[in-house]
Amino acid sequence: MQVGERYAKLLEVAGESSSEKRRVLLNEVTDLFFDSQDNQSPLETKLFGDLISKVAYELDTEVRKELAQRFSGGEAPRSLAVMMAHDEEIGIAGPILRRSTSLTQDDLIRVVETRGHAHQMVVTQRPDVGEQLSDALVSHGDDRVVASLVSNQTAKVSDETFDKIVDRAANNPDLHRPIAQRKVISPEHLNRLYTIVEGPMRREILERNSEFTEEEVERAMRRAQTRVAVVNGTLPADFEAVQKEFTRQKAANALNRAHLPTLWRNQESTKFMIAFGDFTGLDYFQTALLFEKKDIDTMAMVCRAANFERALFVTIAVLVLGNDGMGQAQILGNMYNDVPPEAAQRALRFLRLRANVSAQAA
Repeated sequence: MQVGERYAKLLEVAGESSSEKRRVLLNEVTDLFFDSQDNQSPLETKLFGDLISKVAYELDTEVRKELAQRFSGGEAPRSLAVMMAHDEEIGIAGPILRRSTSLTQDDLIRVVETRGHAHQMVVTQRPDVGEQLSDALVSHGDDRVVASLVSNQTAKVSDETFDKIVDRAANNPDLHRPIAQRKVISPEHLNRLYTIVEGPMRREILERNSEFTEEEVERAMRRAQTRVAVVNGTLPADFEAVQKEFTRQKAANALNRAHLPTLWRNQESTKFMIAFGDFTGLDYFQTALLFEKKDIDTMAMVCRAANFERALFVTIAVLVLGNDGMGQAQILGNMYNDVPPEAAQRALRFLRLRANVSAQAA
């Protein structure tokens, strides 16, 4: 059938009053489109798409659903694909959004920005989600949309977008598992997730750390050093003065790791955090977070990797736990002994990703 005859058939559809006959005629025209698709010029395809779009949107919802299914598996006229992708009925928009190759990344971004979570959720499942589209999904979608995006292993997500995702994970545990199971993720973002999650997932994250090469860790560390320190918190007012005092005392051998319990008891919080960080290789914010959360598991790994004496770790842990630590010296000592040196080194290497963030950035 020639081009003119195809359009004549479409006009026949538009002029037919019977909905059932229009449906049959539309299916015939769609078949003709697929049969002659290879021989159509871009202009013919566009004209055909414009006309079939007009006709289709004069038909009922069920007919449009059927049409969406037929065009979902390949390349539809772009004007028709865009119109269907924006359809309020997800049964029409869904098949096109999920599989159609006619939609550009910009087309999909506009859908994400103007339609609701149901449309966004379908877009997250596409195999060709690019970085800009991912950012739009994170900016406009809810946490379910973000979890679905992260679970799509073929989706490309920039470091900047992943920063936003991990920030959201701090307030939503439902995002923890999808992030931890993502195959393509930087050591920096896994490190940040480690500080958020608890329990067995921490061990899983530490195990994944062994997958990264030294080059990947160094690259992540350089990026971490450019992050503004205020993201983690504000340095205390006495930080600069105490830092100078600690440096002087350490150089004069007047202060070493054995003094840590005394600093804690004397409530010299800033100097304690600076000293502990210096003796272990962590930065001030990482150290402060460790003690704020009373994260004894990670503390044991860090102290073990830094070759703290077992008794020193137990003393610090008991002081941190306060009344909860009284009578637990034996348990804490066993915890320290149970930490494999290799795992401790991996943990410390992992946590040092955020070390050395410039204090001037605050």
